[in-house]
Amino acid sequence: MKRLAITTVLSFIILFAFGQTDVMVIEKNDGSTLKLNVNGIKRATFTTEVIEVPISLNSNRTLVVKLTGDGASDANVKYAGESGARSGNNFTFEDAASNGVIAVTGSGLISQNVPISFGERSTMVIEIEVVKASTNIVSQTVAEAGTDVKNDEGNQLNTGVTATLNLATNGSITDYSYTGFARDYSLVVYTQAVAPITSVAVSQSVGRAPYTVDCQPSGVMFNPAAHIELFIPGISDIGDWAIDFRYGNNDERALYKEVEDGDVLKADVPHFSAWNVFVSAVCTNISESTEVIATGPLVSGENNVTYSERCGFRSNERGVLNTYLKLLFGSTYTQVSKSAVINAESTGTYTIVQKSFEMTFRAGNKIFQAVVYGKPYCDVLY
Repeated sequence: MKRLAITTVLSFIILFAFGQTDVMVIEKNDGSTLKLNVNGIKRATFTTEVIEVPISLNSNRTLVVKLTGDGASDANVKYAGESGARSGNNFTFEDAASNGVIAVTGSGLISQNVPISFGERSTMVIEIEVVKASTNIVSQTVAEAGTDVKNDEGNQLNTGVTATLNLATNGSITDYSYTGFARDYSLVVYTQAVAPITSVAVSQSVGRAPYTVDCQPSGVMFNPAAHIELFIPGISDIGDWAIDFRYGNNDERALYKEVEDGDVLKADVPHFSAWNVFVSAVCTNISESTEVIATGPLVSGENNVTYSERCGFRSNERGVLNTYLKLLFGSTYTQVSKSAVINAESTGTYTIVQKSFEMTFRAGNKIFQAVVYGKPYCDVLY
């Protein structure tokens, strides 16, 4: 809230010093100073004070779920048990619950459940890749004879990642619970969405799993370990020490892991399950700027205003780091239409502004940037 503060004490001082028979004129020089003339002679200059107080926008919570992938049209989304408004492959939930689970389901799809909490945010956008179950099934006999087990072509196109298992190269089954019957093998790569981070600070290290490799049948064990190779665009730029290959969200790591030139990650796993490609990056610098996203007149009382809130991130990165940033900040750049109520004390003008933050990260050998957006706030001038 901006107000021009001119006190009534000024009038008292003028009358007392110069008397009522003098001709006094107060001229406004600019937005912050006043000039006092008495009988045409400059007597004093007064400095005014501009007070700026941001006010909160009374806006309802909005959740936008953006589906990607060739299975998006077959998927359904619910949040906190409720259905949202669907437009194409986007689902919008107005007046959303402050806490809940995003559930993505559909025939022939791998179900995903993403718990979120709004906290102080009024808008959240999450991009979720819809994953189809694998169509590339290889029997145990064929696999042990040396045929590669791979994620199917549709999965490769969606993720940009190619996963290959070759049991003839390495890996002998020792899982006794499966003894007596043959098994079918398959690999599916996908990104398990998570709630976007609430804040990032300089020197803070943040880890995320851009890709999950779902190895089936889950639980089958190998001795020696099974050898998996992943082609992941951009991973060689990061290098070996900022990359992990972990079992789920546990501390168990692959028995062997190496990142090679040509964007190849090699790993040996002792059993099948969901294994995560884990990337860790450190924020090294943050600079901020402010953008006006809406302005207009106010009347005394309640004012309904609309604006477009900036969400997600902008970056030139592709491949693994683009996916990493998507997990960190929810989605690629998106504008969300919002409405809010401003309670004005009198007529005036409002300006809705939103800060943007250019963040620099380092993951292993790779330095990269992203622009992200803060929560909008409003200035009022009466």
